[in-house]
Amino acid sequence: MIRCLFFFLALLPAIALADNCKVIHVSDGDTFTCLTGTNEQVKVRLAEIDAPELNQPYGNSSKQSLTTLILSEMVKLDVQDTDDYGRTVARTIRVDGIDVNAHQVRAGSAWVYPKYLRDKSLLVLQTEAKNNQLGIWGLPATDQIPPWDWRHTKRTTGSATQALEVAQPKRQASFSQFEYSGGNYNCNTLKWCGQMSCAEARFQLAKCGNPNIDGDRDGIPCERQCR
Repeated sequence: MIRCLFFFLALLPAIALADNCKVIHVSDGDTFTCLTGTNEQVKVRLAEIDAPELNQPYGNSSKQSLTTLILSEMVKLDVQDTDDYGRTVARTIRVDGIDVNAHQVRAGSAWVYPKYLRDKSLLVLQTEAKNNQLGIWGLPATDQIPPWDWRHTKRTTGSATQALEVAQPKRQASFSQFEYSGGNYNCNTLKWCGQMSCAEARFQLAKCGNPNIDGDRDGIPCERQCR
């Protein structure tokens, strides 16, 4: 009984957040901070969707889409959960009735997050955005990396990349620039497909071990450019 009471009391702040709050900061395409009527700052993660990270292709554009829509606006939160980072997870509705989560998907500024999906109508909006090549769906196919896959890749390759840099600092200093297929390219920056020609992509895969440009692991980088 005591445990149930504690659990109920822990939920009270989240339930109270169903009241309106004013958006004062946008972190990225699915996260913002708002100020409640009691001057409490609450960090909110948009439920059921996942926007590209800021250092992914279209990450800054996704943030701008959300900023334009809600910064300084009053919104109402339909709270679903609290995530592992202490953020309030919610469907967010502007006071004029615009569903912010749905808007981001409709504009091609976020993916539907299948792991946490409740509202299947978001899938219809995503299909429409994809068919119209809006936002992320207008990027080269190799740059359309769902954020959850991108984060997993960064976690699994980051330590390996750091170990390689420690183990081979002199080699990288001596061979930081190569001539390859008629061009001078380097491994100082691992690029995404949209930032390179096919020749440079082949160099980055062969010489730099770039993990971002061969998603299907078939040895052919940036297949849209290198068909």
